[in-house]
Amino acid sequence: MIPIIYKNIQSFSFNDVENNLVFWENHFKKLINSAPWSLQKMWAKRVFLNRSFTIIAPTGIGKTTFGLSIATFINEKSYLIFPTQLLVLQAQKRLKEWGYTNEVVVALGKSKKIKERIASGNFKILITTSMFLYKNFHIIPRDIKFFFVDDVDSFLKTAKNIDKLLYLMGFNEDTINKTLQLITLKAKQQKTEEDLKKIEELKNFVEQEKQKIKSLCVVSSATANPKSKRIKLFFELLNFEVGRPLFFLRNIVDTYYKGCSLEILLEHIKKLGSGGLVFISSDKTKEFVDEVVKFLNNNNIVAKSYKDIDEQTLEDFKNGKIDILVGISSYRNPLARGVDIPQRIRYAIFYGVPKIVVKLDISENQLHLLWVLASLRTKIKDKKIDHWVKILSKLKTENEKLKKEILDFLKEPTIQQIIQTDNEIVYDGKHLYIADVAGYLQSSGRTSRLYAGGVSKGVTVILVDEERSFNNLYKKARWYVPEIEFIDEKNVDLGKVLKEIDEHRQKIKNTLENKDFKEIKDILNPLLIIVESPNKARTIANFFGRPIRRKVLNVETYEVISGDNYLTICASFGHVFDLTTEGGIHGVQIQKDKFVPVYEPIEGKQDIINGIQLISCEYDRIYIATDPDTEGEKIAWDFATILNDKNKEIKRIEFHEVTKKAILEALANRKAVDENLTKAQILRRIADRWVGFELSHYVQHKFSNNKLSAGRVQIPVLSWIIHQYFESKKQKYIVIIQLGNFKTEFEFLLKKDAFLFYKLLNEVEVKKLQTISKQQNPLPPYRTDTLLKDANEKFGFSLHQTMRLAQDLFEAGLITYHRTDSIRVSDAGFLVAKTYISENFGSEYVHLRKWAEGGAHECIRPTRVLSNEELKHLITTGEIFGLDINHLKLYSIIFDRFIASQMKSVTVEVAKYNISTLDKQKEIEVIERIIENGYNLVIPINTSSLTEGRYFIDGIKNKKFLKTQPLKYPHTHASIVAQMKERGIGRPSTYATIIEKLLERKYIIENKNFLIPTKLGISVFTFLSNLKGKDFFVKEEFTKELESLMDEVESGNEDYQEILWQIFNQLKVKRIETDKKRFFKNI
Repeated sequence: MIPIIYKNIQSFSFNDVENNLVFWENHFKKLINSAPWSLQKMWAKRVFLNRSFTIIAPTGIGKTTFGLSIATFINEKSYLIFPTQLLVLQAQKRLKEWGYTNEVVVALGKSKKIKERIASGNFKILITTSMFLYKNFHIIPRDIKFFFVDDVDSFLKTAKNIDKLLYLMGFNEDTINKTLQLITLKAKQQKTEEDLKKIEELKNFVEQEKQKIKSLCVVSSATANPKSKRIKLFFELLNFEVGRPLFFLRNIVDTYYKGCSLEILLEHIKKLGSGGLVFISSDKTKEFVDEVVKFLNNNNIVAKSYKDIDEQTLEDFKNGKIDILVGISSYRNPLARGVDIPQRIRYAIFYGVPKIVVKLDISENQLHLLWVLASLRTKIKDKKIDHWVKILSKLKTENEKLKKEILDFLKEPTIQQIIQTDNEIVYDGKHLYIADVAGYLQSSGRTSRLYAGGVSKGVTVILVDEERSFNNLYKKARWYVPEIEFIDEKNVDLGKVLKEIDEHRQKIKNTLENKDFKEIKDILNPLLIIVESPNKARTIANFFGRPIRRKVLNVETYEVISGDNYLTICASFGHVFDLTTEGGIHGVQIQKDKFVPVYEPIEGKQDIINGIQLISCEYDRIYIATDPDTEGEKIAWDFATILNDKNKEIKRIEFHEVTKKAILEALANRKAVDENLTKAQILRRIADRWVGFELSHYVQHKFSNNKLSAGRVQIPVLSWIIHQYFESKKQKYIVIIQLGNFKTEFEFLLKKDAFLFYKLLNEVEVKKLQTISKQQNPLPPYRTDTLLKDANEKFGFSLHQTMRLAQDLFEAGLITYHRTDSIRVSDAGFLVAKTYISENFGSEYVHLRKWAEGGAHECIRPTRVLSNEELKHLITTGEIFGLDINHLKLYSIIFDRFIASQMKSVTVEVAKYNISTLDKQKEIEVIERIIENGYNLVIPINTSSLTEGRYFIDGIKNKKFLKTQPLKYPHTHASIVAQMKERGIGRPSTYATIIEKLLERKYIIENKNFLIPTKLGISVFTFLSNLKGKDFFVKEEFTKELESLMDEVESGNEDYQEILWQIFNQLKVKRIETDKKRFFKNI
């Protein structure tokens, strides 16, 4: 273990919760003769912690059983609300079977006696319908502890039920009205200062009112999408969201068959059997649906159209009396979104590729025109398309003038030519046919559902009627489900797949009928994941569906289901602890010859620490997924320490890209927090504190300014900036010779030499020495320093700006981890490159290169097959939020450089020339032409030409210029990072912060992208350089050696305690007590 002291941490005791849980588990076992599942135990903990929440769980997981078990366990009153009288009677029956009769009141009709008993409060458990609550709210007592809403959809049909429930819980009308006012103000797009002030005032009021409430409410999640503003009262007053969770859990074999006819459809249905859905492409008429149904029935397949679906039809389909249901492959079709019969639906056949048909006519819906433009966005580079897409995405009414403008553009001959020759869009002269990926994903999702045994398997078959539309569908589907793969049907072992499908259907039936309940494995194991950023938390949650939010103190969580895990994800907002500034040696004590750092909460982070502690008590498994570097490891160590409990499994998970696949792999490969990485971070932090505080003390005293500081890394970097600045004062002289379009130059250090050369220069002789062909290789993919350098040189981005943009791209799941020294390419990277290159240029251009071996980190690369234009399309159409043009610029160079690094070399023709004039001559190489294309198809190679002969400087075609420039330019962000990398100072995680601190301290300024030292910066550096006994610590040798030792600590080859003693002794110090603070002093 690493010796660390944490102070000023609030401690929480959960003994009562754990004791209650044990008693409830025994109670639960007696009721149903089976132990509760892990998910039910987590719900119980929340109840015992008096926390309201939404139950997110599939059919058959035992939500109602849980509600009844709690109501019979607690000593206070409970109120269970069901949607129908039938469900009320079923609940009453269960309670009778368990032996609960006298203390239960069931309100079904208008019985006066029952109502009087309710009003008197003479009950322990009250069970009614939501309609009973609506009509008889006034007679229900206000001393109920536990509220359980079994079907929130029915409950919310009357929005006022929300108010009634909140009144019963103890809230008053004034609180509800002020909370609604808060909700309205928070939703305003443009908030005034007065609005912000009012929001803060209302938030404080609401928080105070919430503390008074002692009851709690548990509701099942919605299946519809609640639209009332009042629904937000749950989050503001009860700290949980009531919404419709959406689970992106697909266990589907996606297949295709090239060919589409009624006979082929019939053949597939006979092969797949009963229990299927058939979706007709939208380019067919509704009458064609009837034709298909008639054809199937005539061929002894009992089929029904979506137009004839009612309760009886669904019952007949569920019981096997109907073989096939036929609908349209649109996400709006009732068959695609309203039918959920997981025990019966085995497969889906798509008659034709799902398409959206757009008529190029003024009568066309402008939403369809938006879809067209969005599809063309990746094919046609025209700023007008971006402009129209932005307007259309916001318009709520039809704009005839705009529609005409767009249609005229689409009918232009050049645009028509692009459309007609494209391999993804079908055009028949009047209509455009665009793949409907939403329709496919929604419709195919009917075949694979979450149930109490996992995610059921399904199979789909697309009968391909148009190959271009299929290509478009495949490409677009990968944007939303990167792991999707369409397999040729002939390569699928259909018998094996159908066997697994039928096994799953039987399990679902058993679950729904409460058969084999005890045999079902403990599924949906609750798991808390802690990440650093709320953006990353949202991104991870969204991979698995639309999450439900909950709040504990000020910490928001995102809850979603992933396979057999119930994920709750929250964020720490980076480090939560830092070294204290009081006591010891600048926050470090010595105990038994060991240095023991003392950490305390960072200002403003106490609520986050408390919130995560309070959340963690609900979970037996906690996985810490902070960034994969030493800083992330230290955060992980901190949480693993403060959340440690002998009954908890606390593990570290790591991923270098935020993708669904990477998350699932990380969950499967959890490990302990790395002690060596943590020690390396502690070593760096203590060294920075000791050297920084000691040097800062001298600087502050010398310059009489307590805001000044000095650090072991910043000062060497400052010295480079100062040195380069003074070098830039020296001049050199350049004579430029332009021969047609070709330029070359000669340099001079003396002004007189340059002027004389320029004056006498009248002719130039060019001789071609040789011409050769050679292979030009691409550059490796980016690592942190090269990305920072290029982003600065190409776009003028500061280091801090680039790292912020890269962090956003990483958290959005678009690039791999951006703090890396590696250029290694993983197998996942190979797949991205191979797919993109093959599809866009041909497989002959693929040349996969690993670039480096081994190591946990890899290069900075895109995480999926998403080109720059495709990302721009997703941003423009609002499908990806929070990214802007600068994110796109950075992504574009990352994408292009990575793809180029995996393409074959370019064969170029290179000519070597000798250029001579007066007494000067030089040899140059010129790329004259591309012999064979390669990576230049992504990153172009400039070519130029030069003709042998004598050139006379005529001032017209052939010119000469004389200019003066610095011998060396001042450092830029790009050049300083290159020097840090070259000299071995700084790390990918610190490059940007080093420069940022120098700017903050006003030791340097930025002027036209150059880093210029200030008078203060020069003075501070000069003072420290001459500080006897301390100057060693501001030299780069000290930092370089220390960072090398940190690497050794990371790998377990050095003892960090010994290195700390070396630093301690090198500082030649003794500890003395001064004003209750301890400082290093010279001996």
